[in-house]
Amino acid sequence: MENFSGEIRSVRLDLKACSVSVIAEEGSGLKGISYTGAKELEPDAAFADGALTVTQKPVGILGSGIMAVNKPRLTITIGKDTILNYLDIYLKAGDVSVKGITADWFSEVIDAGNVSISGCTFLKAEINTKAGNTNISKTNLNQTVIKANAGNVVLDAIEDLDRYDIDCKVKTGNIKVADERTSGQNLSIVKGAEDPDYIRINVKTGNISIN
Repeated sequence: MENFSGEIRSVRLDLKACSVSVIAEEGSGLKGISYTGAKELEPDAAFADGALTVTQKPVGILGSGIMAVNKPRLTITIGKDTILNYLDIYLKAGDVSVKGITADWFSEVIDAGNVSISGCTFLKAEINTKAGNTNISKTNLNQTVIKANAGNVVLDAIEDLDRYDIDCKVKTGNIKVADERTSGQNLSIVKGAEDPDYIRINVKTGNISIN
């Protein structure tokens, strides 16, 4: 895979079977992109006019087996001084780790895999997972929507929770928002605020914890 670098404004990933790390280090712009794993699963990358796009062809049953053995991973490194217009990730199978990234818009759709986000700043964020856990820590969130079909959501907000309009729903599982707890079926915890920023989490089967 070609190792691109330069000024960057957006990242869009459309992957079938590959774990992803998007990390920040000192500096600005796109610092590098790398891939480790089976050659058969190596994605295609294009970088032009500040937009990085990475795509991966369908992998089929053989590719899924290769993924299990070789654990392919795409790593994108971006300077800490960079503010992305958007970071958009669509992933069929694999884990996602995002650390230290600042973006106006963060969007993530995962069919099977875990999500780990830490040290980030997002004006708007939308996360959708079919099967997997979502863990968000030390992150500055403003307007956030998380939907999970099966999996736990743990969110440790930097800001005081009183500044958010919070709406959490679970079909089967537990909800904990600060010191308020509930468990069972068809649960909800709603905490209002005048501030326009919000946290909305909807889980079918799993637990929600916001601290």
